[in-house]
Amino acid sequence: MRESLWPARIAAIGAVATLIVLNAFQPGGAAVLELASDGLYAATALLGAVLAFLAASRFDRQVPQRRVWSLLGIGLLLWALAELMWTYYQIGVGVGVDVPYPSPADIVWAVGTAPLVLGVFLGHRSLGVRLSPRQRLAATGAYAILLTLLAGGLLVPMFFSQPGVPWAEALLGVYYLIGDLTLAFIATLSLGVLWDGLVGRPWLPIVIGALLFALSDTAFTYAVWIGVYSTGANLLSAAIDVSSLAAYTAIAVGAYRQASLRLPNPTDLHKASASRA
Repeated sequence: MRESLWPARIAAIGAVATLIVLNAFQPGGAAVLELASDGLYAATALLGAVLAFLAASRFDRQVPQRRVWSLLGIGLLLWALAELMWTYYQIGVGVGVDVPYPSPADIVWAVGTAPLVLGVFLGHRSLGVRLSPRQRLAATGAYAILLTLLAGGLLVPMFFSQPGVPWAEALLGVYYLIGDLTLAFIATLSLGVLWDGLVGRPWLPIVIGALLFALSDTAFTYAVWIGVYSTGANLLSAAIDVSSLAAYTAIAVGAYRQASLRLPNPTDLHKASASRA
């Protein structure tokens, strides 16, 4: 059994709708929109982290699910910190001052990506997905081809079009691409088993959030490369920002769903089995 999911759904829809309205009308201009966007990102990431840790606490220490949700909580907590640091750079370094790249916020984002990817991977394994050797080979081949196409079609042209790109910036770009594509790959493999069962249902929003992150981050990298990304400046920028917030809210909804599950008491199950015997 589980608690009603509607409060979490309504809150998530409300947050995303708020950002859509702010992008459409921009009361106060781009500066207010940037501050509101960054605040929503940080708040939803932090909320997701708290809910993920709460979900982890529902499991005994020896249960693998506890490790899964703890990793997701750590990753989201680091991303919330990165969002707050980015907000400081956006509004605290002064008008007309370029935000450094890579900045300390980017480093924290990069560190936080690792536990998120690992948590999604372990969660995927906990769903009991079984692939034949042929399916596993085909999936790995598709991942390698897609990674090669994105690297050759996006990263290589981007770096060669900007001579003198620092090695740290190049490495970070490759790391983000691999992390985003890995999240999308694992999430896609998990989709087929997420429609039923207490274990699978909380993971459906998590998988949707992972896919949205992969899409929005890749689109952001491309938009920055061609010089069209700017908060509130065009439809593509707005779609990227709204997708990022939707990803955070989806993961928070999944964590809330897991945290609010009324898990069966093992003692009660044992008594019930004994009485039937």
